[in-house]
Amino acid sequence: TAACGTAETSSSGSAQGSASGSTASASKDDIAIGCLQDITGTTSTMGKMVQAGAQWAVDDINKQGGIDGHNVRLVTYDTKADVQEAISAFNRMCTTDKVVAVIGPPVANIGIAVAPLSEQYKVPVLEFALDTRANLKDDGTAYKNMFLMQPSAKQQGAIMANFAVKERNLKKFGIIFNQSNAYSVSLVDAFNASIKTLSGASVAAQVPFQANDKDFKTMLNKITSQNVDAIFCPNYTQELILIVQQARAIGFDKPIICGLDAAPPFASLCGPEADGVVYINNISEKDPKTAEVSKAYKAKSNVDVTNKFFLGYDVASIVMKEVKEVGNDPAKVRDAIETLKGYEGYTGNITIDPKTHQTKGLKMMMTVIENQKGNEIRRYSVPEE
Repeated sequence: TAACGTAETSSSGSAQGSASGSTASASKDDIAIGCLQDITGTTSTMGKMVQAGAQWAVDDINKQGGIDGHNVRLVTYDTKADVQEAISAFNRMCTTDKVVAVIGPPVANIGIAVAPLSEQYKVPVLEFALDTRANLKDDGTAYKNMFLMQPSAKQQGAIMANFAVKERNLKKFGIIFNQSNAYSVSLVDAFNASIKTLSGASVAAQVPFQANDKDFKTMLNKITSQNVDAIFCPNYTQELILIVQQARAIGFDKPIICGLDAAPPFASLCGPEADGVVYINNISEKDPKTAEVSKAYKAKSNVDVTNKFFLGYDVASIVMKEVKEVGNDPAKVRDAIETLKGYEGYTGNITIDPKTHQTKGLKMMMTVIENQKGNEIRRYSVPEE
């Protein structure tokens, strides 16, 4: 069977290795939680952090004796950022490994592929893909077992647009985005929809790019020629670094508004050009509890945590809380997650809307980079909430 801990990828897509937690080997009395993440593929920086946070939470519980004396085991499978690998692993988790819940992927294409498949099982999947197709059907109803555990693209786009216009008095925007990335596209759609509702605000230029593009100066010149107040740039970190550096190189010194990928370590990777970047974050980096865990993980692993670590920690903790309350029947755990209210985690106060299976009123931290450090403004939720 697959085990957790430091993963060595096998050809079957499972993560093989020694089990972590308070016991070294799997037992039929263990409570197994699935973790479906990209550990070695193109989005492995995200997947490894979700896994690390979930494992940290599991280790914390096991140090306290587990759940009612049962050891908790994280069963991690490496999707390798491949949809077929993910589907095979998900099936195995739900049938062979008998997991009580699955901590699902932070990437949309895998979340979207797993969603219809999840209907045939009674296992809840707690995932982070912002594209709502990973938890909502075409008719707008929720897949019964899929839960989005951070604000959706629609919610995050609305928060960023409202912050820019109402809090920063920015009115005229340019947009540059990866048109082959569902994450980027879904945030652009949400940002545009919100801008249309805000008095005096407009999008003057919108420029798509391809996944392999590296030279953005011509595109950026097209945007800056419109004399925009800010650029909205919801892209992955490596693309962001190049875009921000090239925007500064052509003389654009105004705000650049970004998604979660401009959170640390972005500023240190980008350099002084990062100053003036505005970003949304799941966590407060200044919160003493967050800082304490970050310091402890760094001391143990010599790796800096990112916001994805705390998403993994919170979701694993929620699963274990529900198992403690309702037992290890996945269907009962699923029902408990559907009615989750007011869970205070590192990523905020988490309540699930039973109709949409999405977080409700969950606030996110808006931050401005100054002197290559994040200056936190405050937490915001979707305006209509």
